[in-house]
Amino acid sequence: MKKEKTYLLTYYLKNTDERIKAVFENIPYKTKEISLSEERLINLIEAELKKYPYIRCCSVMSKEWFGQVDWALKFTVSNPFFLEEPIPHEIKPKDAEHIVINDSMNQVYMTKYESSHEGFEVNLESEQKVIRLGSFFYDLKGVLICEATDEDRKKYYCDKFITFPIVDDDWRVFDGKEISDGIERLIVGKKGDTIPLAALRDAADYNAREHDCEYEMQLQDLERHGITVSNRKSRDSAEELPDNIVIGIDKLGEKRFRMDADWGSYYIPRRFFFVGEDDELYESDGDDGKPSAFNQKLLTRIVDDVWGLSWFFNKPNLRVLVTAVTDNGFGFQRSQLGPIPKDWFYTVQTLEGEINRKLDEMHQQYPDNYNRAKRPDIVEEKK
Repeated sequence: MKKEKTYLLTYYLKNTDERIKAVFENIPYKTKEISLSEERLINLIEAELKKYPYIRCCSVMSKEWFGQVDWALKFTVSNPFFLEEPIPHEIKPKDAEHIVINDSMNQVYMTKYESSHEGFEVNLESEQKVIRLGSFFYDLKGVLICEATDEDRKKYYCDKFITFPIVDDDWRVFDGKEISDGIERLIVGKKGDTIPLAALRDAADYNAREHDCEYEMQLQDLERHGITVSNRKSRDSAEELPDNIVIGIDKLGEKRFRMDADWGSYYIPRRFFFVGEDDELYESDGDDGKPSAFNQKLLTRIVDDVWGLSWFFNKPNLRVLVTAVTDNGFGFQRSQLGPIPKDWFYTVQTLEGEINRKLDEMHQQYPDNYNRAKRPDIVEEKK
């Protein structure tokens, strides 16, 4: 692993105050302290600038030697994606029609096909299927089938031929790593379908790892493509999922944990987390107990997920029940859930209360905000 350093990042906005903008062209917007390698630092800054085009630039400060008291300016990054847009006063909640999905990371893999293969053919799609690529959803217009090159066989799991999806009205060809195991498993459904929330667990887990967007934005994105997301227990049942989201926590090591939503609950993505030096819980990218590139607290991530589901389905009473996963008899039966042990860290023991307290505060602040563009969820008749 490349050597990590601690950096102080400050993001700046364009100053629009007529009285002082001639003196201060930019004003500080937000600051964060983060520890990671320089390579990951650059990737993080690029992702942030793409995601928030109203940011003008970012300054990077560091301490060059051990024991240095003051931060020293290392470099400044101007935002190449800057747009003259007003910064939103409230990130949440927003009506679905006002949200624009930022899939700029996917655009790297959206190409206009150039003939570099021995042969190819295009098959058009007539069933109005919707496909997931990364964290986002697209109309599948057809597929491009090519004779696989040696380079294709290294990059994808394929034999003689390789299939690329063609998506959306501009007929873009996608050749990113997400299709390495084929595209069939990425087909979400057809326009007009209704699917349960749990069917989107792969998409939700991918987004949680990659930090592409907020959870509810994924659900809105899919519904804009004509597929209804249901919070019912099954397609032919009118009974909805219970308001308590059960979270099971596995202890993986002295300070390492994993959380999963229990089957039968509203699904929130799997996450790994660890206890930091300040005894707070932080998200990690895997089960190694290392901080994620975004260095976010687990509390914030879970609250965001539950708030998003609450807003999307208009369920203001959604709360969490945090439990511990116990041994399951060497894998021969389902894991059991029980109370958080008293010898676990205090911040794990109090996680449930902290999440629900924060949700209560948010619902008091926004008492009548919900997704008014939600597609109607019609119960299917049993066949």
